[in-house]
Amino acid sequence: MTNPNKKYGEGTLKADGESFDMTEISYSLNGKVRTATDNGQGFTTQTKGGWVKGKIHLIPGMSIEKIKAMDDVTVVWDTDTGQTYTAAHAWLEGEPEVVTGGFEVQFGYRKAHETVTGG
Repeated sequence: MTNPNKKYGEGTLKADGESFDMTEISYSLNGKVRTATDNGQGFTTQTKGGWVKGKIHLIPGMSIEKIKAMDDVTVVWDTDTGQTYTAAHAWLEGEPEVVTGGFEVQFGYRKAHETVTGG
């Protein structure tokens, strides 16, 4: 049975020593990607980086320009389902997009470390 108090897709983004509450988080972890070859009779493997994106709510004193300049940062995001991901040497991809209630950001990274707790 699913816990009705869990809020999937919410967490915290930490970069350069600052923390930002994020909603609508989505991410793709780094790792190997297999592509079918020979009409499904085999595959090739390629290693890819990952990304994390979500909505940050604009609050007093927040500098969007500082966020736009982020590169070579450590990004940590937590989920309320017990996973924590740490991606060192991450960079902001594209530009923050202003949307209702805040703005959307996406960070790319080469590799993330996963820590699983809870259950």
